[in-house]
Amino acid sequence: MATSSRQLALGAAVFLLFAVVFVVFPGTADARKGNKGKTPLLGWNTWCTQNSCGVDWCTSAEVLDVAQSIKSSGLQALGYDHINLDDCWGVRDNKTQQIMGDPTRFPEGMAAFIQKLHDMGFKFGLYTDIGPAGCHHPFTGSYGHYKDDAETFQSWKVDYVKFDGCDLPAGHTPKELTCNMSETLLNTGDDFWFNFHCWHDEACAQCGTSFRVGPDHHDNWDSTSGIIDLLQTRQPFWGPDPDYGWPDPDFVYPGGQGCGQHSDPGQRCPGQTEDEYITEFSIWAIAGGQIIFATDPRNMSALQKRILFNSEILNVFNDTTGFRSVKMVGSGTVALLGDDANCSLKSEISHATCSLGTSFGCFDNQTMWTKDGCRGKFMCDGVLTECNVDGNGTHICPCKGITYTTQVWARPTADGGAAVVLYNPGDSAVSMKVNFADIPDRQWSTSTTLKVRDLWAHEDNGTATGTYTAATVNSHGSVFLKLTTQ
Repeated sequence: MATSSRQLALGAAVFLLFAVVFVVFPGTADARKGNKGKTPLLGWNTWCTQNSCGVDWCTSAEVLDVAQSIKSSGLQALGYDHINLDDCWGVRDNKTQQIMGDPTRFPEGMAAFIQKLHDMGFKFGLYTDIGPAGCHHPFTGSYGHYKDDAETFQSWKVDYVKFDGCDLPAGHTPKELTCNMSETLLNTGDDFWFNFHCWHDEACAQCGTSFRVGPDHHDNWDSTSGIIDLLQTRQPFWGPDPDYGWPDPDFVYPGGQGCGQHSDPGQRCPGQTEDEYITEFSIWAIAGGQIIFATDPRNMSALQKRILFNSEILNVFNDTTGFRSVKMVGSGTVALLGDDANCSLKSEISHATCSLGTSFGCFDNQTMWTKDGCRGKFMCDGVLTECNVDGNGTHICPCKGITYTTQVWARPTADGGAAVVLYNPGDSAVSMKVNFADIPDRQWSTSTTLKVRDLWAHEDNGTATGTYTAATVNSHGSVFLKLTTQ
């Protein structure tokens, strides 16, 4: 980062003007004013595009190049119409304290930069923070400047504001300051899509258009599976405006995040398997309220094209009629048995190296041991066993099979049918089924016959009565189905 940017940020840090205008946020009976949020949102964000997640590198040249790629590839025509900056752009003028783009990254100024994106037919979003600083030095937050920043965003014709939760000022709550910023934006007279970290009550929908359901999502399976678990607990205030707000599972990473501190255009370093990226997009589409991808769409891989251009799944995502009835309707517990009786490592959970005879081993009494920080999944007496005990010393684990719960997600659709995702979080492929009688808002039974279509394979699978069984759902994989009446 250039010296001028550090100086601008330093000025913002030491010259805080506590000019926050406190207002009463909307009451519990009303949703947020404005017309944004009637349909869910599609777009792209800078966060993990030309760097690994969390580095936050961006420039106007990069963003305009990506926007051109999204437009020329046809993604914009499919609905990916938001171009959003994350925590990589905003600093303060040392003299005026006005928020501005880092002049080394956005030399043309923010108004001119944003106008270029609007001229290309895109909506534009940017990042700010609840506190005086953003999550990443040297970039600024808005505390002390809520009213001034809102008016600046209006003058730039910003469409979307992401309000992060780092650097919370002492003596305040996230709800208080977030709802204050929401009202301050609306008081400009413009209608902003407002996104933030939710504190999990109905005021999230009263103060925002969309809101995060959990922590930052990263390009790895543990993060993805954790977000999926959070989406299972459906909240009564989730849904389309004007009465509700959209749950935001955070970014998706089809094809993989960027690499290191600053990677070349189109270069990606995937942190998940193809099946995991398919599942990520499937659950976001059936259960989430916005899909913003944070990967580089230039030089798209076959997997990226397969995921991002899947218009059949996007049709489900954009069909808001059944969103408030989304439900995980079925599950099944599956035990994973091993294929041999050897004592061996199947996969490491720990960063420490697991070595047979040194940091793990098996006894003859259907138990095993680990030490020196080794944690993982092992074959032990013919059973796939997880021994995941942290801390010093030697740890003993019984050799018993790992169990996991498969998941069946369902969403009614406007045509009288339903969308279904069969999701397998386990480590081995399994068969899975959906019972038609379990689908919400449908009077289906064991005698109901439905047409079945696979939305990833783009194939009709004939008809089924009462239930449908997918013979193979890969480990960490999903099958996305569309059920329709005959």
